[in-house]
Amino acid sequence: MSQDTSEQELPPAIGPRHVIGLDIGDGESALCWLSTDPDTMGNKPEIFQRRTTEKSIITAIAWEHDEDGEDGDGSTRLLIGEAAVASEDCLQFSVNFKAVFEPEHEVMPRQALFSEALLREFFQRHPKVPEDCVVYVGHPAGWSTETVEAYAKQFEALDVPVRLMPESQSALVLVRDRHAENQGREVDRDALRAVLVVDVGSSTTDFTFVDDLEPRNLPVGATLGCRRIDDELAAFLRRELAGDKAFTEALATPGGGQMLRLVCRRAKEAQFSPGNRKEEQESDNYRTLPDACAPRFAPLIHTGGGRLRGLEIPQRVADPGGWADDFRALLADAKRQLGSDEPQLIIVTGGGSRMPVVREACGEAFPDAEVRNDPTPSFTVAQGLASAGRHRVSVERFRHDIRALKDRADFTLVIRTALLGAFGEMISLLQQRVEREVGKGDAESSTPLDEQIRELADFDVVFQRLRARLEASLAPLVLDICRVYGIRDDRFGIDLTVPTIVSTAIEKRIRGVLRTVFTMQDLQTRTLAIHRTVRDALQERQRRAVNPFLATAGALIISGVLTFGSAKGVAGVARWRLRRALKAARPEPTEITRLVEEAAESIAAQIDVRAKEIERFVLPSR
Repeated sequence: MSQDTSEQELPPAIGPRHVIGLDIGDGESALCWLSTDPDTMGNKPEIFQRRTTEKSIITAIAWEHDEDGEDGDGSTRLLIGEAAVASEDCLQFSVNFKAVFEPEHEVMPRQALFSEALLREFFQRHPKVPEDCVVYVGHPAGWSTETVEAYAKQFEALDVPVRLMPESQSALVLVRDRHAENQGREVDRDALRAVLVVDVGSSTTDFTFVDDLEPRNLPVGATLGCRRIDDELAAFLRRELAGDKAFTEALATPGGGQMLRLVCRRAKEAQFSPGNRKEEQESDNYRTLPDACAPRFAPLIHTGGGRLRGLEIPQRVADPGGWADDFRALLADAKRQLGSDEPQLIIVTGGGSRMPVVREACGEAFPDAEVRNDPTPSFTVAQGLASAGRHRVSVERFRHDIRALKDRADFTLVIRTALLGAFGEMISLLQQRVEREVGKGDAESSTPLDEQIRELADFDVVFQRLRARLEASLAPLVLDICRVYGIRDDRFGIDLTVPTIVSTAIEKRIRGVLRTVFTMQDLQTRTLAIHRTVRDALQERQRRAVNPFLATAGALIISGVLTFGSAKGVAGVARWRLRRALKAARPEPTEITRLVEEAAESIAAQIDVRAKEIERFVLPSR
């Protein structure tokens, strides 16, 4: 199903119908989106392409004169991305504005303005999405909780729900998705047992480590990003071209310093990117500057850019004391944070991952780990954010559908029939065995009553059959739901722990039955003892009797005592009472209903473990 099709006539469901992943990078940004329709579970995040053909969007804003007054107060309008860079009449220009903000900031920050403009442009192209959506925005993993909360406040002005998530963790979600896709939607726990994601961005470097499918964001890297290289190049140009009047005048104009930083960034990216990959040529626009721009910036682009083309930027980065040494120190810090944990696999992503020195340094720090470069670093975070949002919605819907099973007639009928069959089977076995005991006249056994019940009713055997019957009938219903939402279902099994759920109710009723039996056995023993005493006394009196009438009466009394107090008579009464007690031991309809609900709850709790494996990956920080 296409994304446009999924926007139309979707049935009401738990959670938003669309998820947007918004990666506001310090140098470049991206927006990806997904439908949460279960029919689109196999779809990959779609990268938003602006009408300017941009997918990897320059994180730049500019205000320019708006003669028509359609997009503002009649005097200025806000431009973003390539349009901001190419503006020939911009009043203000700004790039690299992603920064840590304090809660007391009252002015709407530039990344919020950028986000709002980008989302407005996206919503105009997809007008149904804002009606029911959530936006996931990435943030550096090394930021403190207070900083993340302050950053979240910057997006309160957006007219859609916003959630934040660590950027490297969102990249990890995409790694997991790719792995699951390659494995037929099953996740190999061993393959993802120890993975380190290193997201080298412009303003920060993020680290997320996975230990047995449990992601952990490391509190390091919040102050080292590739922007430092851009700043060093800008400082180099300021020194080298200090005598160039046109250059220095351009640098002094509003936005001049920002444009110079962008020139340096693009020169750096051009030297670190071979440019021979088709997907990079089609989607990335960071290597070339537009011909058109505000005339005042022309010396910065032509003179400054020309000077950088003759500079070996990769060598400067790798030189002793350069950026690469700082990155190695950061890796050492991350290694100390991990302690005894050692990654088996390192995924390097972010714009800085294009620099070969990044991969080399990771291999030096963790020599036993395999190091892989992300194939699409410009879009990994945005795609991972969108995917994480869809997983969150899917987990919520999955839980709802699993717990709603107890209201489905086919599900409850299976449990009800199986439980009633188990009750009947155990009571039948109990009746056969206990009836054989009645009449033996043995005193009550010293064995605990619970053990006697389990032994007499063959609980263990009956419960094994009950579990097998329920699994065979219920597993297909549960697996259907698992597969709809992409929940792992390999080696699926139901463990109802039936004795805990069912045996309490059975034993409560059967206890009364056995107590009746024991009472009758005790009565039989006591009655036969009395019978022998009375019989002996009457026989003695009969021998002493002189009157024939009294002798005859004594014989009749003895006969009556023998008949009434015999084992046969007592056993007959015991069996009659036993049958009545066993009949009463059968569960009431309300009791069966409760047991069905408990069985369904037990299944839901077990299946929820599968959902938590996904939830651990996608749980945002707020």
